[in-house]
Amino acid sequence: MFKTCVILGLACVLLQVAADDDFGPGTWKVHFIEKCDQHNHKFIFDIKQKKINRTHDGFNGNLILDEDFDEFFGVRIDICKHVDGGCKQYQVLSDDCFINFVNKYAEENAKVALTFAGVVPPEFPVHSGNYELNDYIFDYSELPSDGWYGYFCAKAFVLQGSEEVGCVEIHVEFIKIEEDEDD
Repeated sequence: MFKTCVILGLACVLLQVAADDDFGPGTWKVHFIEKCDQHNHKFIFDIKQKKINRTHDGFNGNLILDEDFDEFFGVRIDICKHVDGGCKQYQVLSDDCFINFVNKYAEENAKVALTFAGVVPPEFPVHSGNYELNDYIFDYSELPSDGWYGYFCAKAFVLQGSEEVGCVEIHVEFIKIEEDEDD
């Protein structure tokens, strides 16, 4: 489960490089997060999102790891933007080492999620086992305040070699902050 929360934060941060529309100040909103078709995935998880307030969402979930999650796993994130007629592919981000990718883009969010999941110490590698994430609060105000406006979908795949062994789909929106007309 912790993996999905890390990817949530990661996807939101990375989306700022994935579109070609107007760029500027705004706020993030996660519309939903769900698992992809997992019939052949070895990382089995479940995640539930609940709205806390305008700037925070809460997440609960669990993750079953059948083997250690270490530097031998990679990541690929397929990002598209919702437009008339579907979701247009914008960018594919990837790294042969999931841990390096997370440490580069979401190290602090990862530490918090790992702590909430009961991983001691809260760092990679994560040993095989069952992990529960309860009442993890994601603060959107910690994400970049400038970005590309739009509604995006990010499918994040955990890779072992070229095989997809885990996947989460996240739908987020970056909304322009409208200036007050009275100013």
